[in-house]
Amino acid sequence: MDRFWNLLTPEEQTVFRAAGVEHDYAPDAVICHEGDTTGHVLVVLRGLLRVTKARLVGAEKVLAVRGAGDLLGERAAVDGLPRSATVRALGPVRALVVSAASFARLCQRRPRIAWVVLTVVIGRQRDVDRQRVQFSGSATQRVAAVLVDMVLHRGIADQGAVSLSQEEIASIAGISRESLVRVLRSLREKGIINTGRKKIDVVSPERLYDLTD
Repeated sequence: MDRFWNLLTPEEQTVFRAAGVEHDYAPDAVICHEGDTTGHVLVVLRGLLRVTKARLVGAEKVLAVRGAGDLLGERAAVDGLPRSATVRALGPVRALVVSAASFARLCQRRPRIAWVVLTVVIGRQRDVDRQRVQFSGSATQRVAAVLVDMVLHRGIADQGAVSLSQEEIASIAGISRESLVRVLRSLREKGIINTGRKKIDVVSPERLYDLTD
């Protein structure tokens, strides 16, 4: 799925930049908390952000990881409801911050920007639908789907490497950390991935993709 920023024309990017302020976030900084009533939107210019939601019992669930070019916070900016998730920086992050009012004016005055936003929202809904199918499979299929999603579909990995902890990947895949360890060991033994501290290098994307079926 193409990212929001890449779908804008250079002229639209200039207009969008003029409507906001660039801001740097330190590693592990919380950009917004679930339940906040803030309404600004962000465009990630550099770095990775983790999107999580609190569970009734146990640790929070990782919903997504967003990277450069991704748009965040558009729903709260449009409907004015509290934030539906917590967003935290995985490392140094630079983002363009646009107030809800400025975001609304941009969409109203420039219908094509509104169309791009709609395209992104629909694309994410399709991702959710696809993940529901993929994550109904085995632990191996679930992990493969997560890695493929990040490396191939979203393109947010760093040169084919996913920089997430095992707990975060297990949370996204909806499996236990123990199951993830077994799957990663198997993928490593087959030469599909290499693993390091908070880093997974995808050596064979094609074979990884085959495992999602």
